[in-house]
Amino acid sequence: MRKEYDFSVLKRRKVRVTINLDPAVVRYFKERAKAEGIGYQTLINETLKKVAENERICEEVKTRLLNDESFVTSSHHSKW
Repeated sequence: MRKEYDFSVLKRRKVRVTINLDPAVVRYFKERAKAEGIGYQTLINETLKKVAENERICEEVKTRLLNDESFVTSSHHSKW
């Protein structure tokens, strides 16, 4: 066993942050996490990842549709 280890070479998988949440939000995640058998911070992280991914996908679809001349000029979609 070494006397000293260089932990600077390790990459952190997560970043520690401090945020303020409404008590009702924390209660919701704690209750749901308990029912699912996971930690509430893990559940918050997983939920935020899903939201971010869905937002990215929505932006990607919107960009593709707006760049599609046939979609933009279609009378079927003119109500949008």
